Amino acid sequence: MRKFSLGDVVNSDKGRRGVVRAAFKSREGQQFYAVEKDGAMDYLEEDRLSPAPRVELAA
Repeated sequence: MRKFSLGDVVNSDKGRRGVVRAAFKSREGQQFYAVEKDGAMDYLEEDRLSPAPRVELAA
């Protein structure tokens, strides 16, 4: 079962924030995500990602 969905904002273990653009499994069965940050794609294991906190904006 995937932990993140397409379009979710996530933080990597390196402190970078990005948007999930694709999810796939490796041949070994490990879950990977393609995360976009400023037009560049990073391919990261699920264990290296955490959900980004939602920011509430004042009206």
